[in-house]
Amino acid sequence: MSQCPPEAINVVTDDDLFARCFSSSPTALLLVELRAPTFPIVSVNASAETLFGRDAEFLCGIAWERAFGAESPFADILQGLRNGVGVPDALGTYTKDREPPFWCRLRSRLILSQDGVATHALCTASDVSQEIDNEASRNYLATYDTVSDLPRIHVYEEHLSAELAQAIHHCYRLLMCYINVDRFGVINETYGFDVGDRLIHCIADRLAECAGSRELVCRLAGDEFVLAVPDHASDTDQWELAQRLLDALNEPIVLDELGLRLTASIGVASFPDTATSVHELMQQASVAAREAKRENGGDSIRVFSKEQRDELDERLRIGAHLRNVVERDELELHYQPVIDAGKREIVGMEALVRWRSPQLGLVMPERFISLAEDFGMIAELGQWVLLRACTQARSWLDQGVGDFTLSVNVSGLQMRGQQLIEDVNRALNKSRLPARLLELELAEDVIMTNVEHVTSVMRELRKIGVKLAMDDFGIGQSSLGHLQRLPVNRLKIDRSFVAAVPDDVSAARISRAVIGLAHEFGFTVVAEGVEKPVQLAFLERNGCEFVQGNFFSKPVKEEAMLAMLRRPELAPREEIGDDQGGTILLVDDEQNVLRALARLLRRDGYRIFTASTFKEAFEILGTHPVHVVVSDHRMPDGKGTEFLGRVKETHPHTVRMILSGYADLGVVTEAINGGAVYRFLTKPWDDDELRKTLHEAMRMARQGAATETDS
Repeated sequence: MSQCPPEAINVVTDDDLFARCFSSSPTALLLVELRAPTFPIVSVNASAETLFGRDAEFLCGIAWERAFGAESPFADILQGLRNGVGVPDALGTYTKDREPPFWCRLRSRLILSQDGVATHALCTASDVSQEIDNEASRNYLATYDTVSDLPRIHVYEEHLSAELAQAIHHCYRLLMCYINVDRFGVINETYGFDVGDRLIHCIADRLAECAGSRELVCRLAGDEFVLAVPDHASDTDQWELAQRLLDALNEPIVLDELGLRLTASIGVASFPDTATSVHELMQQASVAAREAKRENGGDSIRVFSKEQRDELDERLRIGAHLRNVVERDELELHYQPVIDAGKREIVGMEALVRWRSPQLGLVMPERFISLAEDFGMIAELGQWVLLRACTQARSWLDQGVGDFTLSVNVSGLQMRGQQLIEDVNRALNKSRLPARLLELELAEDVIMTNVEHVTSVMRELRKIGVKLAMDDFGIGQSSLGHLQRLPVNRLKIDRSFVAAVPDDVSAARISRAVIGLAHEFGFTVVAEGVEKPVQLAFLERNGCEFVQGNFFSKPVKEEAMLAMLRRPELAPREEIGDDQGGTILLVDDEQNVLRALARLLRRDGYRIFTASTFKEAFEILGTHPVHVVVSDHRMPDGKGTEFLGRVKETHPHTVRMILSGYADLGVVTEAINGGAVYRFLTKPWDDDELRKTLHEAMRMARQGAATETDS
């Protein structure tokens, strides 16, 4: 028996059987006459009547074009079949009376006579609206972000590439803004994700309105957007553009009865000023936005500059060499001693990684650690540092060195999951270093980023036996509640504060507060970056137990560190200011006055220091314990009341006096009432009265020192 072609159906000879099959089919069927020029429909079944909303009396006998429309996708299907050139299927919409259109798929097959002539066509019809809707939904989901109704990044980049090509061809600028909404996570946590999603849509609407089109805006992540602006006249001020976006976000957004006012950190980049591609535009705008948030904490703008482009190019150049740095054995460790401030002994060291690159030379960590984090290499690098430092420490112990504490820095990315715990166990087991000798340093901002998880990891580390320190303390946002629960052993005062003491009032106040707070919680304190004797004296006087910095030693290689460990005692501190009478600092710009006062007061057994400027006075205060400060009021570098006000902040246990022939009595009185000045004496002075007043001041100073010691 010969096979019929797949697009044809043989004639059914049993007419009754054909009719019954035709009418009872659940599929909509239409029989069309092909020999008539209008292709009339000659028969339909009940399923077709239901599908098209027309009865058989209406459909049967009418021309194909009348039934489906001359311009519909179905119009030429039968003619194509008859001529052997058409596609047997068609997809289009059909509209019933007073109903919305639906998607209909028609499949048509020829019916041949016994002599092989196409006399009829049997058409099947089906409603595929749901299928089309599902496909459209899939396409939309693949193309647009459902929360913001903005194009997804791959679609956005295609559109942006086309826009950039136009900018190149027509010689105009293309501006890119990177918008990072400030504190959006707090809104989600406070009001719920539903409010957060609705807020995202409102933000998208406002940005699209500023851009002039939704196709120019894209949502990258939860609270991050990018917005492109074709600058056809090449005269748009980038700062003003970003400010308009900030202003738009600052306008209150009302959701139900909730009114929200948003801020953002916005970075701006420009083609062709700094960028040459879509990737560079987005990268540079992102860098600028991060800089804006880092420098100002939010609600700020940063325009990417050519200088930043050079810095970014340098980062990428360094990053290219950084790959496989561990395998190439290009890393090395240097060690900086940690000193017991009271005993002047080395009690430990901090391991500091260096990269000795054949191409770049010796690279300091501030140039490559952040790159290692960005490139996903920090875990491998951290594992290397930990194992190498522990192995070296074990070697020192085996060479007869006494106990010490080895400090190793930990990146925030190493704190994710439980990997750090495994790394520490592995390093301790391989090196055989006792856990009690290892201290891990975690930056304050790392701990505060995810307090609960980090605290959990820290507790596990403490169970192992290692010590923990909070690094860079004072520059982050630790709360007292969190600090009290953290399983740390000591705090490290950030070097930015140490560099400014004792002269800077704020730095001195913060440093004293950190030391006092640490002691309240049972922590010890390490001060980083000690470079000068005045800094060391200030820290020691205020109870800081440990110090490190270039004043004692720069970071050194393992051989030099071993030599230090074998002789850990440093030169004893200078014993000064122990005279029975106490120490007085005289400040005056007239040398004859200083000489006369010094001669007078040495009779009473005082140790006398003199300074002709406030700067000299602070240097003396930083290096020597002073009981009483006597200052002229009118000095070349300022007023005595202002100077003594600063002394009160940085050296609160001193007794402070004004000795001057000129004074604004109102200012002096205010200083006395505020506690900055104990007594005001006039020039010329009475020797006996001055000696009596200073004797009383010295008694007060010694009482204050005794009280502090007892407490």
